[in-house]
Amino acid sequence: MLEYLHIIFWFIFIEMLGLVSMPLAGLAGNRLVDRGYSAARTLGIVLVTYIAWLFSHVWGLNSRTILISVLLLCLIAGIVYRKQRTLPEKKILLSNELVFAASFFFFLLIRMYLPEIYRHEKFMDFAFLNAVMRTSSFPPADPWFAGGSLDFYYYFGYLSVGVPGKLFSVEPSMLFNLAIALTFALSFNLLFGFGYNLTHGKIRYGFLTALFVILLGNLQGFKEFISMYLTRETAPMGYYWSSSRVIPYTINEFPYFSFIHGDLHSHMIAIPFQLLVLAFLLNIYLRKDSNRVFESILELLIFSVSLGFLFLSNSWDFPIYLSLTFAVVFAYYYGHYLHSKSLYIHNKSLSRSVTGFLGTVLSVFTLSLLPYLPFYLSFKPQAAGGFDFVQPELRTTIGEFLILFSLFLFLTLSFLMTHLDSRRKIQYFILWIGISAFLAKEWTIPLLGILLPLLVLSLYSFLKDLPERSNAGFISLLIAMAAFIAIICEVIFLDDPISGSFARMNTVFKFYMHLWIFLAIAASYSFYQLYFRYRTFPETNLPTSSRVYEKKVWMFSLMLLVLSCSVFPVVATFTRIEDMNAEPALDGMEYMKELDRGDYDAIKWIQENLSGTPIILEASSDDSSYHYISRVSANTGLPTVIGWARHEQFWERNDEEIRTRLEDVNTIYSTSSKKKALELMNKYNVNYVYIGQLERQMYDIKTDKFEDKTYFEPVYQGSVRIYKVKKEF
Repeated sequence: MLEYLHIIFWFIFIEMLGLVSMPLAGLAGNRLVDRGYSAARTLGIVLVTYIAWLFSHVWGLNSRTILISVLLLCLIAGIVYRKQRTLPEKKILLSNELVFAASFFFFLLIRMYLPEIYRHEKFMDFAFLNAVMRTSSFPPADPWFAGGSLDFYYYFGYLSVGVPGKLFSVEPSMLFNLAIALTFALSFNLLFGFGYNLTHGKIRYGFLTALFVILLGNLQGFKEFISMYLTRETAPMGYYWSSSRVIPYTINEFPYFSFIHGDLHSHMIAIPFQLLVLAFLLNIYLRKDSNRVFESILELLIFSVSLGFLFLSNSWDFPIYLSLTFAVVFAYYYGHYLHSKSLYIHNKSLSRSVTGFLGTVLSVFTLSLLPYLPFYLSFKPQAAGGFDFVQPELRTTIGEFLILFSLFLFLTLSFLMTHLDSRRKIQYFILWIGISAFLAKEWTIPLLGILLPLLVLSLYSFLKDLPERSNAGFISLLIAMAAFIAIICEVIFLDDPISGSFARMNTVFKFYMHLWIFLAIAASYSFYQLYFRYRTFPETNLPTSSRVYEKKVWMFSLMLLVLSCSVFPVVATFTRIEDMNAEPALDGMEYMKELDRGDYDAIKWIQENLSGTPIILEASSDDSSYHYISRVSANTGLPTVIGWARHEQFWERNDEEIRTRLEDVNTIYSTSSKKKALELMNKYNVNYVYIGQLERQMYDIKTDKFEDKTYFEPVYQGSVRIYKVKKEF
């Protein structure tokens, strides 16, 4: 029961972080209706994680360091509160607390029926989480390559999970599932706040925004439902899988798929951190009565640290939000220039605006990198090597794109069309659609037929809004950014070790999550605008009866799309729970009791008795990825000689060294020569040897050499035996 008491303290701490960070969120969100409170909890996690990481370079990462970081955050927040003395209204506080708590326990309940930290890439995620929680210095040790470190990976998402978990000694196998529920709740809360702020305090549209982004699926879920349950066709990977594989040879994950799939990947953990930056950008965009983009140095630091955090938690997010930051800062200074021009004081306003823009973006860029300098000095990414062009036969078709985004495109285009307030503008737009269709055919990029009209129309709406800088202009910017990202994905991709037809898989995988978030937020706001401002939608010169008929067709189409996209979350949730057929639990290792009780007991012993990062020898093979192999290193974070070999190859470890390590592991277990085994163990600084059922199946183990008490000490005995290496040969 003690572990559940730790969880209760952990949850109270997460709640406390939101309250403590309220003055800081209010500073960076002072133009928002909720004064940034929906972002406070996420901001608190970002700041505590950053400060603890920074202090760890002096004191190491431990409970004392984390506690000092929390106290420093409390001190800074207290000073800000004493100066500002402004808090959100009670209604805002209560609604956000209820939204966060309800969404957290809702998804925690789902996770309790899907608890297994097994299959797919959960071993990799759990290995990284355990490695971060075990380390005292950075970068953490690579749990699958003894002697190496995670200097090639953006591990701050796992650190943001590990810091609160380490402070309250939450068991990692429980923390894994708590982290998924927490990420879901933080994202839901931020999106609720986003919709609430965009609609001037309307709670129901806060919920609508959160539901659109987090809970809806795509049309593939509806197609798969018909295929499996009506026409009785079989699906090799089960119901939910195909919704993330709509575009051939790519991955098209969206938030609810990621959450129900349950891999604690960096792109999922980073969703609330993206939304945090997006909320602060909305605040800047709406700041019309100030002479500066940032009203204080502290606000600039809060924003820049939050922006910089994106690179270290999921590097693919950083260029997107940096570009969005440049666009918002441009909008701010261009709006000021237009205002000065209207007052006939534009003699020096243009130069001031240009200087202000350049100075601001340079400050933000510098301060988003400089605080994380220790990370960059040790960061050695290996998996990316420039860009390449997408082959015509691999480009996305219009049909595939519509399966993914039909609902959002329907609403956003309907909203943008209302900005064409004259017959001439409509004629120009129709002409542009024709030109876009011609270019799509000429350049063999089918999506240009949709994306170019969407890009031009959203940019027109954004530029038109610059003098006022309203919520509608910010939404237009999000739509334009989504269209631009989609076009880029059809032209180039990041060149990584994946080649052939799957070459652009990761580019689409990472960037399409941004498309979903931007378009879903825009779609929910579009519905709000269309419903309240254009109840006679669409505005035309047609007779009244024609307008009524057209409105009914539009509403029927919308209802059909919403219902179709609602099929996935319902069916996927129940089918995932049914397929797993697990007893409700929080401990992600419970499945191991039935799979291999010996492993379960031995790994639990390791978690309780071995501290630091001693190196442990366990089985591995060339085809180890996605299998039960490397289960000891994954579940403890202890480095092993070689873990999932294919993943290490993808991370650009030397192929020859990987093969050598695989051979050496085999030799250590199989040789009858004590000298040879000890020499190889000395080579990799092996501290412990693990012999379980899997090792006995894979190797012809000569156990006699491990019984020599001069060199080995049996520290755990059962169906699994663990030997401690006492000294070198």
